[in-house]
Amino acid sequence: MRIDLFFVTAMRAISCFAACGGIRRGGCVLPRAFALSLCFTAPSFADESWQLADLMKTMSNVPSTSSRFTEKKHLAMLKEPLTLSGTLTYKRPDFIEKHVLSPFDERYTVEGDKVVFENRTKQQKRDFSLDSNPVIRAFVDSIRATLAGDARTLQRFYRIDLRGSRAAWVLNLDPLDAQMAEQVSTIRLSGAGSAVDEVVVFEPGGDKSVMTIAAQ
Repeated sequence: MRIDLFFVTAMRAISCFAACGGIRRGGCVLPRAFALSLCFTAPSFADESWQLADLMKTMSNVPSTSSRFTEKKHLAMLKEPLTLSGTLTYKRPDFIEKHVLSPFDERYTVEGDKVVFENRTKQQKRDFSLDSNPVIRAFVDSIRATLAGDARTLQRFYRIDLRGSRAAWVLNLDPLDAQMAEQVSTIRLSGAGSAVDEVVVFEPGGDKSVMTIAAQ
């Protein structure tokens, strides 16, 4: 079962929001081609004064956020990347919504343990519990934990590597669970301060999803 990356980031981390607090960016800092391009390389330097606890504290101060996203899925089976665009919404403590507006209308909503999927284009709607799929739970919790500043939950599911400084950081999450690692090798979130600019999900087979985020 392939995990749709918002479940990337919002389920594909999401990463990831805010208006200078949460997932966000836009014409603001680190213009990235999105401050960090698809060939992005993590900063080789590390600011010892900027630790995971500092990032988590900064993220935990964001009560809610709404952002726009563009997601490019690079799949071996496709000659060109599949591009999606839409909105992301986060509300503390555990509500996340990814609403794809183009090239079709599709919505993923997670609140508590319940996941609701709706595709208006195909007139489909279904829901399920995160408890029924531990792999998806781990993925969703990685995004929610990052946005909520919950380091304990992140450490339960991932090997964590934070690079850079407050002005330009990269958070790499490598799954500890063998079943999840079969589908996702690394989730990389990058940003500045409490703002997440980009979420990249790398899959073992070479496919990846790159989500860039901007304030609404």
